[in-house]
Amino acid sequence: MASYQYLARDRSGVAQRGQLDARGEEDVLNILQGRGLIVTSISRKDLGGGAHKTGTARRMHGRISTEDKVQFCQQFATLVEAGVPLVKSLEVICGQVESRPLFLALERVRRDIESGDTLRDAVAKHPNIFTAFWLNLIETGEASGHLAQSLEQLASYLEAAQQIRSKAMTAMIYPLVLIGAAVAAVAVFMLKIIPIFSGVFTSMGVQLPLLTQALIAASALSRRYALVLAAGVAVGAVALKRFVQTEQGRWLVDGFLLKLPIFNKLIIGLQLAQFARGLSTLLESGVPILHALDIMASSASNKRFGKAITQVKGNVREGKTMAEPLAETGLFPPMVVQMVQVGEEIGELGKMLDRVAKYYERQVTIFVDRMSVLFEPIAIVVMAVVVGTIVVAMYMPIFNLASTYRAN
Repeated sequence: MASYQYLARDRSGVAQRGQLDARGEEDVLNILQGRGLIVTSISRKDLGGGAHKTGTARRMHGRISTEDKVQFCQQFATLVEAGVPLVKSLEVICGQVESRPLFLALERVRRDIESGDTLRDAVAKHPNIFTAFWLNLIETGEASGHLAQSLEQLASYLEAAQQIRSKAMTAMIYPLVLIGAAVAAVAVFMLKIIPIFSGVFTSMGVQLPLLTQALIAASALSRRYALVLAAGVAVGAVALKRFVQTEQGRWLVDGFLLKLPIFNKLIIGLQLAQFARGLSTLLESGVPILHALDIMASSASNKRFGKAITQVKGNVREGKTMAEPLAETGLFPPMVVQMVQVGEEIGELGKMLDRVAKYYERQVTIFVDRMSVLFEPIAIVVMAVVVGTIVVAMYMPIFNLASTYRAN
């Protein structure tokens, strides 16, 4: 048996400190949770009477990942569906959540609900964590009495969005890594290897081919202005980042991405999957279509698509169907328009949009897989050509010198 000091809070949020004798930290945690307390930290007392910190009841990280949100939704849905009261459900979840910011937010939500707030009003006080998408699903679930179903739909949406986002990141990062490797290899040649060859050729007094002269000149310029080039790249990157953060800059960049060769298919596919998946989830949860379109317009990661969805919303408000305005934007393919039209005609728009989302999610997966297969050999060939050209240019004078010696 050992002595442990603990810090916990009761249901009203009042802090409590105390000491327990137990076989281990887990026993202390179980005892305190059995008393209805929410444990914040546990410290073991050493033989000298001091307190030896063993850490909190569980390790927490300082960010909120999609996995944390998905796990929260799934656990919350299970508890609510089992008939556990909201406050008790949040207490249980707070004892398991691994994200400190999410833990603190849920603690505040629990106290606000105890004070009389609805779940929707309580989570609305944390807009950095719970977006409008969350609020509307929770509000609809509370009003309809199907909160557990709304939370499950939210978890499914977050999982699908995370998977598609991960695939997109893979498609973007992989080429950048290969390009970076190629640039680094060329930089080593230009700044380190070519100057060595240049000194050798100068001492030998050989006549250099035009290609070799050009590379040596480029190497000399690179060495002379390396700091200027590095500073220029850094300043340009910062300026570009700030420009993109402006409204006009974001608009221009988003338009450029939609026209970017090859990768525009990925960008468009991601936007269509995001739109269809989100709108389907909102509609299936009972959110009115105008409100759902407003949420999707504000949450669109591409401003061009956001404006197009806003235009569609305006037409729907005037009494039109969704299909025709979607086609007029020029951003939604005929297949999407036709599926929406059929969904509106048979009264199953949410289900049709779910099929659209699955289709474009598969298309994104196929695109990423193909790019992974095709880009690697292309990048290797390009790198081989560049590096090979440099190597040949450096060895050409040596070959010419050897031929001259043989001739003599």
